[in-house]
Amino acid sequence: MRKISVAGIGYKNRLGVEKSLALISRVGFNAMDFSLYAEGKYIEFDIAGGRKDPARAVEIRRRAEDVGVVIGQTHAPFGFREEHKGDIPAVLEVYKRAAEATSLLGCKQMVIHPLKFNDCIRDYRREECFDLNIEIFRKLTPILKDTGVTGLLENMFVTEHGDGWFRLLPTIYSSGAELRRAADILGDSYGVCLDSGHANITKEDIAGTVTAIGDKLLALHLHDNTGDRDDHLPPYFGNMAMDTLVQGLKEIGYKGNLNFEVRFDDVPDESLESALRYVYEVGAAFRRRIDGE
Repeated sequence: MRKISVAGIGYKNRLGVEKSLALISRVGFNAMDFSLYAEGKYIEFDIAGGRKDPARAVEIRRRAEDVGVVIGQTHAPFGFREEHKGDIPAVLEVYKRAAEATSLLGCKQMVIHPLKFNDCIRDYRREECFDLNIEIFRKLTPILKDTGVTGLLENMFVTEHGDGWFRLLPTIYSSGAELRRAADILGDSYGVCLDSGHANITKEDIAGTVTAIGDKLLALHLHDNTGDRDDHLPPYFGNMAMDTLVQGLKEIGYKGNLNFEVRFDDVPDESLESALRYVYEVGAAFRRRIDGE
């Protein structure tokens, strides 16, 4: 049976890894999406609590197993921009450490953001940015093969700023077709993680996006928003077409976990369990609909 998973955004750093694993297990989750960066320092490798040594992953894996939770997917450090393209070896070293930690966590899937150009808006410089990322990820492929980890390309947006305003727009990997194209070029070491909130921001046809990705869709970041901010709201708290997405997953025969990337930063400690339980119950309902339970 596919697992129901949750990311640790907004509480893992606050409570610590061990308490967080125990909490989500108590709620019913049996998998976790584990971030490999410290919140606020997204381009830096950090396995948890300021620990830079991938070996810490072995201890975390044991603690997870003790409470019946697996690390279903990890999230590599991100936030690399055009200014980093002059030091690709340093970027690859960050990814290498993340892939090693992913493997030590007993996990086979690592979500990766593309290196983005700030002005890669809609189709401007899109092919240039696409080609650069293919070059980077091809260099990462041997590391993925050595660690037994699959890299998951995530659909993205870019922020355009003005005088006192901003808006979120499509960029590289915004469309399902482009994600599929990249995964096909890169081969068996790569798949796709579909972020529902990002798709809502870039106004994608979610059914068409799921169909375009097809069997390369290996993981999910499920969360909601109102289309103008990346809020990471619980499902049905925004205007994301969640039911259409779930139906699309059923139609393509999606086999992966149902992972929720909801943000819990402002939820008080005493309400965390209730908030997590709502997300879990939505996940259980999604699983019944997809699997016909």
